[in-house]
Amino acid sequence: MLRLLSDVNAIIKLEVPTGSIMSTAVQGSFVNADGTAPTASGIGYQIWTESTGADAWSPDEGATGNVTCLAGIYRAKTDQFDDAVYAAGDALVTSAAGKLGAAGAAAEHVIGYALGNKTTETYNGTSYSFLEYITCG
Repeated sequence: MLRLLSDVNAIIKLEVPTGSIMSTAVQGSFVNADGTAPTASGIGYQIWTESTGADAWSPDEGATGNVTCLAGIYRAKTDQFDDAVYAAGDALVTSAAGKLGAAGAAAEHVIGYALGNKTTETYNGTSYSFLEYITCG
C-alpha cells in the first residue's frame, strides 16, 4: 500500500515494463529502473500502480504493459517496510525484498528518511502498519 502525502504533479514518474518486475512486488514496493529487485547500495523506485496482490496489477498495466514508479523528492506512507523501530531522521535504504529498511553500512545508498516510528491505521476494518518517510531524490 502506498499513500502519497505530496502533490503527485511534482513527482517524477517512470514507466517500468512488468515483464521484469519481481513476482512479490505490490503497490509501494521498490524496484530498480529496469524492474528487477533493488539492492541497498542502489537507487530504488517505488511502485505507484495499484495492485490486488503480489504481481497482480490494475487494468492500466494490462493496457500498457508497464507499472508506474515514482522518483524524486516526495513524502508518503507505506506498509512496505522492514518491521523494526524507527525514529525521526533515521536513514532508509531499499532491501532485496523491495521494502524500506534502516541504513546500516556506509556503502548503502540512502533513499529517504523516516519521519517517526511505524503507526497503525484501520481501513474497512483491517489494521495496517505504516511508515511515514520523505525521499531525498
